[in-house]
Amino acid sequence: MKKHHQVIVIGGGAAGLYATAGLARLGVDVAVINADANMGGDCLHFGCVPSKTLLHMAQETTEWTEIQAKIRDVIAEIQVHDSVPRFEEIGTTVYIGKARFLDAHRIAVGEQELSAKKFIIATGSRPRVPSVAGLEDAMYETNETLFQMAKLPRKMVVIGAGPVGLELGQALQNIGVEITIFDHNTEFLKHFSRDIADIALQKLNLDIHLNSVLTEATRLNKDEISLKITESGVEKTLIVEKILFAAGQIANIDMLGLEQAGIAYDTKIDTNPYLQTTTPHIYAIGDVIKSPSLTHAGGAEARIALTNIAFGNFSKVNYSTLASVIYTKPEIYQLASTQKTNRILSASGANIDRFKTDNEPEALVKIGIDTKAKIVHAEAIGTDISTVMQQVALLKSTGAKLTDLSKPIYPYPTKSEILKNISDQLLTEKLEKSILQRLIRKIIKWRGLS
Repeated sequence: MKKHHQVIVIGGGAAGLYATAGLARLGVDVAVINADANMGGDCLHFGCVPSKTLLHMAQETTEWTEIQAKIRDVIAEIQVHDSVPRFEEIGTTVYIGKARFLDAHRIAVGEQELSAKKFIIATGSRPRVPSVAGLEDAMYETNETLFQMAKLPRKMVVIGAGPVGLELGQALQNIGVEITIFDHNTEFLKHFSRDIADIALQKLNLDIHLNSVLTEATRLNKDEISLKITESGVEKTLIVEKILFAAGQIANIDMLGLEQAGIAYDTKIDTNPYLQTTTPHIYAIGDVIKSPSLTHAGGAEARIALTNIAFGNFSKVNYSTLASVIYTKPEIYQLASTQKTNRILSASGANIDRFKTDNEPEALVKIGIDTKAKIVHAEAIGTDISTVMQQVALLKSTGAKLTDLSKPIYPYPTKSEILKNISDQLLTEKLEKSILQRLIRKIIKWRGLS
């Protein structure tokens, strides 16, 4: 039986469900296709939700079964909002199965054929497992399998020192697993400034090895694996119980039949600023496109795509206020930009009373500004620093100046005072300029105060 919808969303992860719900609320005839009945995608089941629950629980207990139970409870609580019944209630048609394009307007889901006027591809990604000589499935875990482990290993190697590797590595270490992290990059956190990266390397308390590649794995017995790792050109041998791969993601586009729909892609799908593919009535969002692979980026893209589908192509994607956070302790924050920076101002926790009380003098905030003192980019490291730094993203989104951070009255003592400290530096510079000083002295004299 053939069925037609005005819009079909392929993928029931965070981005796909955001787009689906938005279109349904606008009264659009929309259907969503998900590979299985547990909608919510990587973020809910294998990524953000379980990993952040693990990070929190690792501060409270070392009991793995207790942590797993809490992870299951949190997922179940959120799953209600991402469930098939909930989406059917808001007027969405849900199809369960794997989708494949037959042509630019028709897709197959199992034995069923569907057609639509417009499509959104939001099929997400899966962990990348590198090709390693001797590697067997039982030797390793990824973020998709880690949380289902019956018991944790005593010793584990993590491949990848990005956000996933650092977050999971630190959490697992906190609950008793001996963790060693290897990364192929020659610089730690290569997209961050060196002072932020150096503080992170020191404070994360993780055994991190750079310029390293896992070349071979050999099963010694049921509990031990021998690994050969080339580090800075020198081959080393390490014996562990498990490998955790955190070496990036692969877009789930290889089985979609994109060629049948005339959609251009390589490792990810090509899109224009309106998030259209090379077939204009087909849009793509989330991990399948060439954008930051972040849940909140996918949400922003979903909002752009559904708006353009519903009202015409008026909205372009803009990542200028997109921040990323590594949720370790301390947190590492970045509001990146390709825009030219005139200068960078910084403030240290050593000068902020709340950071002093929390014994965190190494906390650091850096804000880059243009010639008009408008915010260009920002970086920071410190416990819970992401909550503090979102004020900076807000100011950037409104085109405000850095000095506007001095306007509010800050509660004392709070970590957010570090932003006022940076802003006050710039204000002080302006007040100390000779021409302004002469004017101030004249006003004071005129008022009889000198």
